[in-house]
Amino acid sequence: MKRKGKILLATAIGVFLLAAVIGAALNAVFTVTDVKIGYATLSDEGVADCYALQEELEEKYVGSSTTFLDLGEVEEIVRRYPAFRAEKIEKHFPATLSLTLTERKETYAFARQNGKYAVLDETGLFLYEKEENLNRRGGENILLEGFEFTGEEGETVGGKYFTELLTFCGVFAESLGDVRANLTSVSLISAVNETEGVFRLRLKEGVYVDVFNPSHLTKQKAESVLSYYQSLSDMQKLYGFFDVVDYVGGGFTVSKHRDKLPF
Repeated sequence: MKRKGKILLATAIGVFLLAAVIGAALNAVFTVTDVKIGYATLSDEGVADCYALQEELEEKYVGSSTTFLDLGEVEEIVRRYPAFRAEKIEKHFPATLSLTLTERKETYAFARQNGKYAVLDETGLFLYEKEENLNRRGGENILLEGFEFTGEEGETVGGKYFTELLTFCGVFAESLGDVRANLTSVSLISAVNETEGVFRLRLKEGVYVDVFNPSHLTKQKAESVLSYYQSLSDMQKLYGFFDVVDYVGGGFTVSKHRDKLPF
């Protein structure tokens, strides 16, 4: 029995040593030597973020085990760069950590109680705060006023009429390539009867548009606003006002352009 016990112990030690040797060999072979990141950037600040993230990942992972590399940990590091969305994070054996990242498009901003601006991407994701309403790609973000928003950094903003806002602005983005191309601000105000909201749009050239009851036929109203705006003369686009109002029966009408603002 003693001899049998010694044989079992020797066998166990041998297996352990073999496993250690194999583990050491694998670790030597499967070691990160390269961090490859494919970036789709929109701004100079985005490029700078790329270099900073690349440096951080190389410092942390080059020389470490590919086998035991935790991709969830890598994703957490990427989250510290909120302007980027991770499309892919992968290990390519034996020696490469590979990422594909896309810079999010700063689109909207609203003032916070702390005096800073919350910056949102085109999907309504709260990216971060800024001291000023300035867009990475130049100019300003679309200023949102009068809305009561919920949500913190890293979350999609919520609140009354926010879904309608994204749907409405999405029509502009689809037609013009970027919703900022001809929209500078959207204010949520109350109708005269105070039972429904009104979107007050300020277009880049100067004309204003009031869209009553934006929850009703939201996309169709946005398409009609854009179509009528594009029919205006170059001079009319610089000033004045028109509106979109529901009528009995479930439809809506787009008014004629007026020279004077009603507010």
